[in-house]
Amino acid sequence: MNEKWNKKYAQSPLPLFGNKPSFICQQSLAIDTQALSPCLFIGDGEGRNSRYMATSDIKVTAIDFSEIATSKARDADYKSGLKITRMVADASKWSAGDQKFKCCFMIFVHVATYERQAIFSNISNMLHKGGHFFMEGFSQAHLKHRSFGPSDMGVLYDAKTIIHQLPSFKLITSTVTDEILDDAPGHVGLASISRLHFTKTTR
Repeated sequence: MNEKWNKKYAQSPLPLFGNKPSFICQQSLAIDTQALSPCLFIGDGEGRNSRYMATSDIKVTAIDFSEIATSKARDADYKSGLKITRMVADASKWSAGDQKFKCCFMIFVHVATYERQAIFSNISNMLHKGGHFFMEGFSQAHLKHRSFGPSDMGVLYDAKTIIHQLPSFKLITSTVTDEILDDAPGHVGLASISRLHFTKTTR
């Protein structure tokens, strides 16, 4: 799959999903930033969201399995004068070792249920107790729009399924809204967006 995404990122002269941060990143800053740092981004692409958080003096680590996206993200970091730790890695297998995070974002990462479970297990191991976990992506209701985005129901976000996959987490908020996305070539049009905020309840 990384070959497919490498090709998409390589063919786009502009950021594939634009430079605007996702809404859930903006929402998260209502929390004291000290409670969000250090922060981990899963599937960060070209880095629009991690850079947004880094501008608030949050220490950020970001991973993505696309070498092209990560290279572009590093270039943009340099131009922005931001220091972000970036790695090319498979989020279902990657480990931060002894490092722990206070916050994790997983934004528009659409994978099969079994792969998402592996990612969740890794996130649980890397988050401090009380740490925040934010998700944003297309909900299963998105299929009614017959527009862009994934067409496989199994990779779209369903709150009940995700809650079941996160037994060590407490759900804080969950919303599904229909809205117009305008995030450059990759995200344009009417979409059904799911946003979830959890905190980790165990060590």
